[in-house]
Amino acid sequence: MNKTYKVAIVGGGASGLICACELSSLLGDGSNIFILERTDRVGKKIIATGNGQCNLGNANFSSEFYHGDKEFIEQFIRLAKDIDLDGYLYSLGIPIITEENGKKYPVSKQASAVLDTIRARLSSYNVCTLTNFMVNDITFKNGIFTLTSENGKVQAERVVLATGGKAGKQFGTDGFGYALAKKFNHRVTPLYPSLVQVKTELDKIRGLKGLKERVTATAYDGEEKLATCTGDLLFTEFGVSGSAIFTLSAYLSGVKEPKIVVEFMPEFSIEETQKLIADRKKNAVTESGEKVFNCLINKRIGQAVYKTAKTDKASDLAYALKNFTLTVKGTLDFSNAQVTKGGIDTSDITSSFESKIQKGLYLTGEILNVDGDCGGYNLMFAFTTGVVVARNIIKG
Repeated sequence: MNKTYKVAIVGGGASGLICACELSSLLGDGSNIFILERTDRVGKKIIATGNGQCNLGNANFSSEFYHGDKEFIEQFIRLAKDIDLDGYLYSLGIPIITEENGKKYPVSKQASAVLDTIRARLSSYNVCTLTNFMVNDITFKNGIFTLTSENGKVQAERVVLATGGKAGKQFGTDGFGYALAKKFNHRVTPLYPSLVQVKTELDKIRGLKGLKERVTATAYDGEEKLATCTGDLLFTEFGVSGSAIFTLSAYLSGVKEPKIVVEFMPEFSIEETQKLIADRKKNAVTESGEKVFNCLINKRIGQAVYKTAKTDKASDLAYALKNFTLTVKGTLDFSNAQVTKGGIDTSDITSSFESKIQKGLYLTGEILNVDGDCGGYNLMFAFTTGVVVARNIIKG
């Protein structure tokens, strides 16, 4: 390929596609923009987001929902508020609804339709896309970047690394982007799977696989409280999963004495719970012992909780129900994780997401050392960084 493109975008995921949309819109033509995607189709991870419904963002938006360099994240928050992501997506043809819990979705709740809309926009602007192009080297000489693959070379004046992190190898995100950034001496922080299922001790939960309850769960490092989340908890053959656990997993990486304390029946205080148990023991006289929690929580879960109670007193039973403690043994690996915790050190990245080391090199989305909680925060980061980079490239 002899043509030198204005911009080459490595990675056809959320941030790369939106970056191309904004670039082509601002230029009025996308024929000078090239998306290089290593898999056979762009946007594979978008289709999987929000269980196929595409959780695009969250109304409860602040730095507390993100992890990494707090100063860098605060800069991103200010930029995101200036952009108005809802309005931007609407301008692409993607109207948004916001649910009571703050989660934002396309009105259709269909991730594949979101991808179709983005792809149609790119096609209308004649953006060039090359799939099955695995970039394995990148160099810069005489003001031009050269991206090399087994299938050939592409040259561009500017490059956007939108490769994703290391989570979800099935989507083509196995960490290869870090190696490309390292060629310009970018540093990578320690990497961990995040928004992922957690492995725990099994004796306390044996026989509970497949059961789900709405709980309030808290992550601890020894006696230090790390984070609390209310949501679903699903028991599995290796430990626990569910929305509450996915969120807490972001806080458990590198922790010395990790544990999760589960509060069942979170809508009731411990005093209210104690009264319910005492009244039930009096009224349901034939259901004593491990049946004491029947009609309060799932019977099998109740039996597991009962075994952890100090005595059969209502106060001890209520305490056991509100403090079901599981020692954490780790998490599942990157292939099961939704996002990567860690990434390119943001101290070497400007507020416009350009490399401080190599001018003309931009980094967006999950490749950076920024990860968000469960609930649309990571896709929001990916889209926003893509738009910001596009606008800054046009500014020159």
